[in-house]
Amino acid sequence: MNDLTFKKTNTALTVLLTNVTFGVYVPYWFISRRDSISQLGKEEVNYNWLKFLFVSYAFLAFYFIIGGAFLTEMGTDFVDTFNIIITFIGLGITYYSVFRVAEAIERMTEDKVFNRVLLILFHIWYLQYKINRME
Repeated sequence: MNDLTFKKTNTALTVLLTNVTFGVYVPYWFISRRDSISQLGKEEVNYNWLKFLFVSYAFLAFYFIIGGAFLTEMGTDFVDTFNIIITFIGLGITYYSVFRVAEAIERMTEDKVFNRVLLILFHIWYLQYKINRME
């Protein structure tokens, strides 16, 4: 892959970490691979949005673990509304980032490596699976 080094992680572990951390692992995946992504050329992934998403997901994961024990009904409704908004923003940020990384890898390898439908369905899991298979 032209001296490109991506961290190889077991795909099943990536799926497990995403679910166990309530999605916090998704933005972390991009942030932890920042150096590898920047090797692809023009940096097309916005890390400020990914950091925002990481903090938001971490807050929501903490909220789900605590279960709103310290919130009134109005506070619980507010956090639930915040969760819905962040979920849609997070999907947009995730898919934008996934497609930018996939396109950059394809540009560097000069080969169509990624199936777009599988990118939509499995986002970072599919990226990691394909990265693990690259030399």
